[in-house]
Amino acid sequence: MGIQSWARPAVAPLCAVVIAAAASPAAGQLDDGLGIAQELPGAIAEWSIAGPYPSERVNRDEYPHFFTIFLADWHPARAAAGLVDVSRHVQLVPESRSVVLARTVFRSDTRRSVTLLLDYGGQLDLFVNGRKSFPTTKNGRATTIYTEEVARLCDTVQIQLERGLNEILLMVTGRTGAWDFSARAEPLQPKQTDHDAVTTAWATDSLFLTPETVVYDPMRDVLYVSSFDYQYTRRSEPSGYISRLGTDGAVLEHYWVTGLEAPTGMSIWRDTLYVAERRHLVALDLRTGAVAGRWPIPDPVFPNDVAVDSTGAVYISDTRTNDWDDSRIYRFRDGEFAVFANEGISRANGIAVVGDYLIVGSSGDGFLKRVRLTDGRVEPIVSLGAGIIDGIRADRTGDLLVSHWEGLMYRITPAGDVVEILDAWPDRRNVADFEYVPELNLVIVPTFLDNRVAAYRLR
Repeated sequence: MGIQSWARPAVAPLCAVVIAAAASPAAGQLDDGLGIAQELPGAIAEWSIAGPYPSERVNRDEYPHFFTIFLADWHPARAAAGLVDVSRHVQLVPESRSVVLARTVFRSDTRRSVTLLLDYGGQLDLFVNGRKSFPTTKNGRATTIYTEEVARLCDTVQIQLERGLNEILLMVTGRTGAWDFSARAEPLQPKQTDHDAVTTAWATDSLFLTPETVVYDPMRDVLYVSSFDYQYTRRSEPSGYISRLGTDGAVLEHYWVTGLEAPTGMSIWRDTLYVAERRHLVALDLRTGAVAGRWPIPDPVFPNDVAVDSTGAVYISDTRTNDWDDSRIYRFRDGEFAVFANEGISRANGIAVVGDYLIVGSSGDGFLKRVRLTDGRVEPIVSLGAGIIDGIRADRTGDLLVSHWEGLMYRITPAGDVVEILDAWPDRRNVADFEYVPELNLVIVPTFLDNRVAAYRLR
């Protein structure tokens, strides 16, 4: 649906319009089929809601932790004439404050600024692509001060949409009286989906210890799986390990290499498998499984993914969880580490060498980016909204396959079109650092918290 112009009503009458529309018995049936209520042009109708959560346990100035987003019990909530009545979906605890999360994802063909009209009963906090947008904060304190009584409020917020996918997430706090919200903007385009593009080929039993990465060894026709063990900090000894699987899902050696410190990303160069530990880059001899080298990474915080270019240089993303905006990518060459990219990289996770570029998942700003191998210049590719950009691979057609750890996989064309081809979120399966086997047209997915490896065949 194209962008249409619309007259912005005065703020005060908007509340009255929404309340009157919600009171109409037929209001919920007046819909153009694309999630836009006819009485309120531009009203966003399709939401997912999770909660409620005790307000004292919610930091309303920060986007929810990724475990909270992934593990939340999301269910659809459709607006009636533009208004979402939260109390119809969740139970408000008497005499206490509760918070619900409401999210919607849509696409934009261009980078543009949009006026968002918010009408709500209770208190509301707005995040766009993982960043706090309303109410604004200063020195960690909200500039808007709420009273103890829940009031009906209207606000106009200017938000920035990026080319690609965008997410709006609301924290809606209620106590007594009205607990609802309405969001209006220029008509927004739904995200593109093609879930028929993949079919399940096989899945292992739940036998791994938080599998994080899968890589394919074409010389030996073997898959290697790293078991991260997300409870590694509680162990007295390193508990991570590498497994060997066949491309049919058969477990060849469950404990091929053991005693690794929470291994995450892996990549192959000739007969060497490079693995990222918490403080080291490890080289494993693929012929024997023996450790061929272990080098301390300078100033590591959370070394994550690994990629190797055509010269044998190794790249390691350091997500740097104690300072999201200081994420960096190291290059290891000739036995020495150097910071290859830092500026313009935020919460770097997934990386992959494709041609003359290192493709990077910059989860801090929600962008898939590319870094030129020759000079480290960073360029945006497309927005994927909020989430952890984990696996990145190029398929045999020239498209990019990219995953959100939360359970989604996208096909991204060279023109920047983003199509969601897999949604494993409802099954509580993560889509971590996956592998693509072009000869078999298979995507091999480590499901992280589900402790399986699953294979999907691309159409």
